[in-house]
Amino acid sequence: MRKNTIYKKIPSWLIDELPYFHYDIKVGQRQMHVMEKGSGKPIVLVHGNPMWGYLYKKVLNQIEDQDARLIVPDLVGFGFSEKIKLKEHSLESHTEWMADFFRTIKEDSIGLVIHDWGGMIGVAGAIRAGKKIDGIVVMNTSVTAPKEGFTPTWFHALSHIPIISDILFRLFNFPQAFLKKFESIPGSYSDKDIKSYKYPFKKIKNNAGPLALARMVPNSMAHPSIPIEQEVEEFLKSYKGPAEIVWGMNDSVMWKLRRRTARLFSQADTIKTDAGHFVQHETPGKVVKSIIKIFKLSSKKI
Repeated sequence: MRKNTIYKKIPSWLIDELPYFHYDIKVGQRQMHVMEKGSGKPIVLVHGNPMWGYLYKKVLNQIEDQDARLIVPDLVGFGFSEKIKLKEHSLESHTEWMADFFRTIKEDSIGLVIHDWGGMIGVAGAIRAGKKIDGIVVMNTSVTAPKEGFTPTWFHALSHIPIISDILFRLFNFPQAFLKKFESIPGSYSDKDIKSYKYPFKKIKNNAGPLALARMVPNSMAHPSIPIEQEVEEFLKSYKGPAEIVWGMNDSVMWKLRRRTARLFSQADTIKTDAGHFVQHETPGKVVKSIIKIFKLSSKKI
């Protein structure tokens, strides 16, 4: 395993938790932090809100000696990527930054592992960069556009309430500070996990991302995210490549989206788990099995 011991942005105690290769790339005018492990087929694992690449730690740790290059970018504004102002976040901006990231991968074909906003941003970025998606593992996410008469989830409706949402998300670090309240499988989050998830957002000037991405979820048909969401949905309607869905059945936010996602990926099996929203943290073994299956990974060991 390549291990970058000179990446100074991450404290040593956290590097010990993430003993992978860390580096920065330029996406537009912004800096994006990326970590990766292994070599072989490029498989990109994209996190969503309010997380960063640490979310895939357990998955990366369980995939050993496989013919795969596992690449985990931090979305701009998250983790150890450049932090930006609340108003600078938009689905259009994140799509273009993700497309720039994909353009740094020399292969024409990539695999995708997506979760939460990482679904919409990951797929939209791959489309824009002209990458062929040759397999996809889908976890609790939304990759369809809302229809007339839709109702936002309680979480996303909350994010649009002025002042209250700013206090809750910015001052009280919601929802990172409350992850144990959202866990479905008791004991899934250690104290070090909570510390690690919160660390990049501990300063108010650095924690605009979670509120911004919550507000990026449409609350009306006039919302600026909708055109890209419609583009992604139309693309996936025609996608017939390998796919598998791994769904946390105890998700209190996206629980309604499982059937809609299954209809979109009609070729995919759905693996139901006891996890909440953060499937790859609570039930990483299920996700690993799907990654190995969908991307036909084989051991490098002789």
